[in-house]
Formats: sequence, structure tokens, C-alpha cells
Amino acid sequence: MLVYEERLKDSMLGRMETRLKIVSLLTVVIIFVSLKDRGLLALGVLGLAGAALATGIRPSAMVKKMLWLLPFTGLLIVLFPFFTPGEPVWTLSTPLFRLAASGAGVTKAVYLALRVVNAALAVSLLVQTTPLSKLLHGFRQLRLPGIMVSLVAFTLRYVQVFHDEIRRMQLAMKARGFRRGRHLLHRRSMQVTGLMLGSLFLRSYQRGERIYLAMLSRGYHSDSDCCGHCPPGARDWLTGTALVAFGLGLKLAEWRGLAIWL
Repeated sequence: MLVYEERLKDSMLGRMETRLKIVSLLTVVIIFVSLKDRGLLALGVLGLAGAALATGIRPSAMVKKMLWLLPFTGLLIVLFPFFTPGEPVWTLSTPLFRLAASGAGVTKAVYLALRVVNAALAVSLLVQTTPLSKLLHGFRQLRLPGIMVSLVAFTLRYVQVFHDEIRRMQLAMKARGFRRGRHLLHRRSMQVTGLMLGSLFLRSYQRGERIYLAMLSRGYHSDSDCCGHCPPGARDWLTGTALVAFGLGLKLAEWRGLAIWL
């Protein structure tokens, strides 16, 4: 694992100056979101995936990042064809209901899926090749509000603590003879889950308040750990220019009518 992380840090993107990396990848995402051709969007996916593989990111790590998006965008992608008016291209008939998927809805779903995958790959390139401390410093240097950066830092830093807290609560419930319901939607399961989440919220709030007061007593403020400005080098500008040029090249192809229709 350490060898894998060191290989990512030593890659061209890993050595790239953090602020320039953030701006370059954000620019690429904005350009790809504005594309209206499915073929060019698919080409963008291939380009970013190739950059990730060239950087040394494992395909399994990229797939895991995509799986995190399924609860948020997967449902929209699935429902778009059925709730968008248009010419039906596929029909699902059952004794209880009938669903018809429209061609316009399928097109919207494909566009959304390609744009989400492009954004996820760009974020994966940023997160996988940049340590958390450098990433937070880069956001602060870009004048992002300190409270937002602090919230992200504390959330990522203490998510494992909350996970351990849930495990201890589950162990304590088992020690007291707790039995699960037949399934997640069972009345007993939902009742106990609600009580556990409420207790976890109160414990998290109280622990967060204690930690924050302890940090203030030691002289903490939101910008206390921000490093100084490190100007980008020639290699950083070259890498950033190549990323943005790839996105602009696809946008220019669309403007000139060189779109790849799929």
C-alpha cells in the first residue's frame, strides 16, 4: 500500500503544484459538462481514464469511486427514461403497472451518465494523487472560505471515529440481548436504527464540541496550519496546460462540427 501511494506521489500529476492541479481539473470538468455530443463525452471518459492509468491509479480504485455515486446519480439515470415525455422505445408491462421508456429520456440518461463519469474521474485524479493536507492547503490558498475547508478536514479526519462508535454501540446492543428484525424495513429494525442514529448524532455533537473547545484553548484558528505559497514550475504549467488543452480540443471539435455521434 505504501509503495502504491509513493508511486502516485512520484507521478507527473502527483508532483504537480496543488493549486494549479485543482484549477486545471476543475476547468476540465466545466468544459466536459458543457459538451453536447455523446461521442465527445465518451472520448473524454477514455482520455481521463487513460490519464488515471498512466498516473498509476488502479482500475479497482476507480471503480470503487464510481460505486459511491450510484446512490446519488444512479437512481436519476435509471428513472430519466421513464419520466421524460417522448416516443416510447421500450415498455415494461406488469399486472400492477406499465412503464414506458422514451427515446428522449434514454438520451438524457446517457448524457448524465457520461458527464458524471467524467467528473468522477477528474475528482479521482485529484484526490488519489494529492495528500489530504496538501489538498486542504491548496483550497485555502485559492481563498476558499476557511469554515468550509475546516468542515471537510474534520469530517474526513473523524469519519473513522464515528465508524468505531457505531461498532461499539452495536456490540453493546448485542451484549444486552438485542435481536435484529427479519429485514431492514421491519418495524423493530427501523425503530432501533432510528434510536441508534439519534444517539450517534448526540454523541458526535458533544464530542465535536469538546474537541473544538480543546483546540481553541490551544490557540487554534482556521488558517493556523496553512502553508505559504509555492509558485508552480515549468513542468506544472505544462501538465496543467495539457489537461486544459485536451478539454478545449474536444470543445473546439464540437464547435467546428467534428462531433462524434453515437
